[in-house]
Amino acid sequence: MWQWWLAAGALIAAVVWFSGSEFVRGGSTFSAGPMSASHAVIGQRCELCHVPVVKATGFSPSLGMRRKVPDSACLSCHNVAAHHPAMTTESPSCGSCHREHVGAMHLAAVADQGCTQCHASLTTSSGVLTVAAKISSFATNHPEFRELRVVSGTDRAAAFALKFSHEAHLKANLRGPHGVQTLECVSCHQPALNADGRGSRGMAPVAFEKSCRSCHSLEFDTHVKGEAPHGTPAEVRAYVARSIGDFAQAHPQVVAEEIRSWPAEAPLPGRAGMASPKTQAEWIANRTDRAEAILWRGKCALCHRDLNPESRATLQPAAPALPQIEPIKQPLRWYGSAVFSHPAHQAVECAECHTKAIASNSGADVLMPSIATCRRCHDGQSSPQGPPVKAGHAESGCFLCHFYHGPDGAIRGGVLKAEVAAR
Repeated sequence: MWQWWLAAGALIAAVVWFSGSEFVRGGSTFSAGPMSASHAVIGQRCELCHVPVVKATGFSPSLGMRRKVPDSACLSCHNVAAHHPAMTTESPSCGSCHREHVGAMHLAAVADQGCTQCHASLTTSSGVLTVAAKISSFATNHPEFRELRVVSGTDRAAAFALKFSHEAHLKANLRGPHGVQTLECVSCHQPALNADGRGSRGMAPVAFEKSCRSCHSLEFDTHVKGEAPHGTPAEVRAYVARSIGDFAQAHPQVVAEEIRSWPAEAPLPGRAGMASPKTQAEWIANRTDRAEAILWRGKCALCHRDLNPESRATLQPAAPALPQIEPIKQPLRWYGSAVFSHPAHQAVECAECHTKAIASNSGADVLMPSIATCRRCHDGQSSPQGPPVKAGHAESGCFLCHFYHGPDGAIRGGVLKAEVAAR
């Protein structure tokens, strides 16, 4: 009989212990594990995500929590879009990819299995695939980046419309306005800033005023101290004419002396000659035309192409036509379907990834690193769910570069919408 009483006492003690623990710990006695840092704000309020086994009534509390969290619980806080809803045959549940209660790991660090369950043998509802059908690992069978495999040299030359030589600018001991110097990549390429002034993942476009004008001045006349603006041809012409006209009005004696001693000069290359000026107006017109020739043919032409150079072959009787500068069309962001963080790679020299930049002599060159360059470190030997990252082996999970919910999701890996837009 004492065995029966002992068993009953153990059962009663277990019930008392369980009930007391549930009361003291707020229902977390049988929790699957600690919350992630992203959900730490929820604390012990399990009912916000988990559906109770027995719902509370006016006479009794809720009992137990179902293990599976419904998608509606996630979507009540996270405003995210479906993954290519017009193409995919089905979308997995949130919990099948984002594993909670496994410690303080980042929930966005999804295991590759969440992606490869579809992309290892991809099918679509429309029957038309725009991406590779079989990708099971970045380190093994991920295709070359799209921008490096589909854009031909002819298309790049026609589209980018920029003449630039990295090789010439990276030579040692260049002569600049401030003496001999050697440029580095960071001399021109700087990280982009978000709306709040913080650095973002991408790089800011190279700006003439910040990176080029210090060496490539737009001076156009010895009498004018200012430089022409880096703007449209119409803005440049207006500034040049106004500046030379203002000088003539302020220094009539200088103008008169130059008219009397005007030397005979050979006509400008490809242009009809202009008679020596006899009046102040002719002096202004002459110097304005020569200033434009210095800018259009000598300075702007270093980087830009004039689509209609023949239109300015005649000086008289009217002012030559403005050049038609071909717009620069180089993309500000190359990989539209992936993200990249320059700050995360700041320990790596630029030339280690952009290997072709040092020898590039054309603005039509695509200097983005190939997938082989990335695989030297992201080789599949480390994962966020696995052992600590080995030296020289970086993570290679899909989540590092790709959005599942699209770049317009509310939050992805701690990156706000504003930062995505800034990139």
